[in-house]
Amino acid sequence: MNRPGRAGIICIFILGMALMQGCSYLSNIPYIPFVNKAEDDPQPESRKLDARMIAVLPVDIKTGSIDAARMLREKLFDELYFKGYPKIPFEMVDAALADIRKRDGGASGSTVAPQVIGSMLGVDAVMYTTLLEANTTYRYVYSPVNVAAVFELKSVKTGDTIWRFESRATDRDYGVTKSGLDLGTTKIFEDVVHEAVKKAMENLPDGPGIR
Repeated sequence: MNRPGRAGIICIFILGMALMQGCSYLSNIPYIPFVNKAEDDPQPESRKLDARMIAVLPVDIKTGSIDAARMLREKLFDELYFKGYPKIPFEMVDAALADIRKRDGGASGSTVAPQVIGSMLGVDAVMYTTLLEANTTYRYVYSPVNVAAVFELKSVKTGDTIWRFESRATDRDYGVTKSGLDLGTTKIFEDVVHEAVKKAMENLPDGPGIR
């Protein structure tokens, strides 16, 4: 049996040293755990209400004008549509309310239970809105406009409140004369009402029309 010569021994020695250095290098590599890609991570489901169709009732006025209440209801009607809820015409809602109150002998402003409205309109929930504040205070050179309202959504199945939000918005107009303030305030009042509604709708879960 032939023994390896000097050159063979040197080659074996070099290979052994390289193997030892390689193992030492690998032992210094930090362990990196496997991480799922972003698209593999399960996405949290957005919160949904048990309501596909919402009837918007006339606004209950605690403080403010009829015009402010009408404007508030109209803005709410539009914003609910943009949130993915179908439009239920005011004519249908108001006719149902009038029929219920006539049948039960209730006053025009009396509160009607959501279950009763739901049985007549086939909706899943009813939006009750209360106008808490809608005023303009005239100062020397400016006029602040304040709007506050409570939005309360009730289930027609249980009558329970499934969503509620109190919203406030304010802005101010500047002018030299009261007539100038009147004109400017009229222009911004609608924007303040819209802002109050938008704040509330930002906290309302999307409807079935939003995927």
